[in-house]
Amino acid sequence: MLALRHAAADGSWDAAVTVVRARRLPLSAGQASGGYARDPRSGYDLNSPGELVYEVQVHEDDDGGSGHGPRPLVTFELAGTPQAAADVVTLWAARGSLFACVAPRARPEVATRQEKRRYDHRQAAAAAPDLDTTAVPPQAADLATEVDPAMLCWFFPRERGGRYRRSALVALAPCRDGRPHPSGPWLTARADGDHLVLEVRDLIPANQAHRWDAAPWLWNRRQADAPPARRWQARDIRSVRPAFTTLRDGRLQPALDECGVLADPEISRLLAGQPTRLFRAELTGKWVASLHAGLADAAPWRLAAAYQAWREDRDALGLRTTRPVTLFGLGGMRQARKPKVALDLTPAGPMLRFCYTGGSAVLPRALWTIPPDLEAALRGWPLPRFPKNLPRPLPQEI
Repeated sequence: MLALRHAAADGSWDAAVTVVRARRLPLSAGQASGGYARDPRSGYDLNSPGELVYEVQVHEDDDGGSGHGPRPLVTFELAGTPQAAADVVTLWAARGSLFACVAPRARPEVATRQEKRRYDHRQAAAAAPDLDTTAVPPQAADLATEVDPAMLCWFFPRERGGRYRRSALVALAPCRDGRPHPSGPWLTARADGDHLVLEVRDLIPANQAHRWDAAPWLWNRRQADAPPARRWQARDIRSVRPAFTTLRDGRLQPALDECGVLADPEISRLLAGQPTRLFRAELTGKWVASLHAGLADAAPWRLAAAYQAWREDRDALGLRTTRPVTLFGLGGMRQARKPKVALDLTPAGPMLRFCYTGGSAVLPRALWTIPPDLEAALRGWPLPRFPKNLPRPLPQEI
């Protein structure tokens, strides 16, 4: 017998309270389901034996993580009194405000000091490049000669303290000619202490966060003079400075709005410090922090071009582009399909989407983050001189 049904104002969840017959569990059985158990068939027959209790069921819209349909059961409890049943529903409805959080406070001065340390390490490494090429096989020797040691040392990913990121493996270019392949030998660079090592590895390029074949101006001496429009997707520094400043101040939503980047409802909730759904509300703090950390180095004005480059790479492999491409993960869950932030391209513009995926494919960071040379130019730090010179920052008044 259905006693009460309640739905959220936005229709995202509904709760039903039903009077049923149940038996009290012994204390040794714990307090699961409120300390009661009911038979799945006779429990709804109020003429059957047992105590009258109140069954509370809550169904909520799925955000794509469970795979159990559009509105799975997320809460089930047997309450001994009407007040206890009401408390279950009240507490559920309050989860959004209980787990809401504020965005991490941006500290631009700290970020500036960290970037300056990275910049100083880049300058020192480029002035005296230490690149080991002894592991390069003969079949990749011609490709290795295109690598400019100073450029590679300057652009290689860095830790907060400025040193090379030891976990980073940079995929520079495929070693085989002809039609692209989903896997195969690639010329790569990795850090070994204070020097870099060139070697050839078999890789699945779609899974490489640091993939530079689409950004050859980061390492290839023949591409060192690539213009700002190609390497930064910007006409000049003046055009991107407002978004850069807004991002460094920690105001993600205004920066996205300024660059015409959309966000789906789940990402919008996280940007506002709200849960994506009440069932996983306890993960809100973790996900909000991860979202801000993941977008801290983003260049929103580059997202549309980044997605287009990824789509063209997929087309070259003969693969369909039907899903967004992952930017980074949000963490907090051990299941195979993990929560991630992905990039899609809609008729209205690039869109950030919240999704669950067990795949490892990612959009290369060189396509969508703020390049180190642009960061230096925006901060007014001198750029190094490579064989063909990096493009000089255009005057801001142009």
